[in-house]
Amino acid sequence: MQEPLKRYNPLAPVSTLEEKREQALEQCDYLIRDFAKRADRYKARYKRLQVMSVTLAICTTILSALSASGLFGLLEWVVPAISGLATLATTLLSQTNTQRLWVESRNIAQQFQMEMFLYLQSSGRYLNVQDESEGLKVFSKQLMDVWSQAQETWSQQASSNT
Repeated sequence: MQEPLKRYNPLAPVSTLEEKREQALEQCDYLIRDFAKRADRYKARYKRLQVMSVTLAICTTILSALSASGLFGLLEWVVPAISGLATLATTLLSQTNTQRLWVESRNIAQQFQMEMFLYLQSSGRYLNVQDESEGLKVFSKQLMDVWSQAQETWSQQASSNT
């Protein structure tokens, strides 16, 4: 079941540093959850196609053996039908990029988690910032860089699949 599209709510302008910090952390948390949901959705699709492909291939083998023994009689059309479905499932598994999207979405969520952790711990790129305001600017820029890269990758994949 696919969740309905959420209405876009632009971030409200805020004035204090603490409000800006809270807004950036909430946005990061939202992005982590969003990409984790995407990863779960792509993983489920990939697993479904994988199970269907294997199951239908096994059914084709069994039904072919039964058909060769003459047990089917008037139902001989079942073997080519199941075989066609197995071929379709295998083709969808190889031609869709659900496994790659699953892994990439999970990696992006982890990048956001890492960035949030480094920011909150004043580590990595945040270690030598002059003050909290500067650290928040670096954090916000990093969030947008990761998000932009994710959108760029998705766009390239979408255009290469057409």
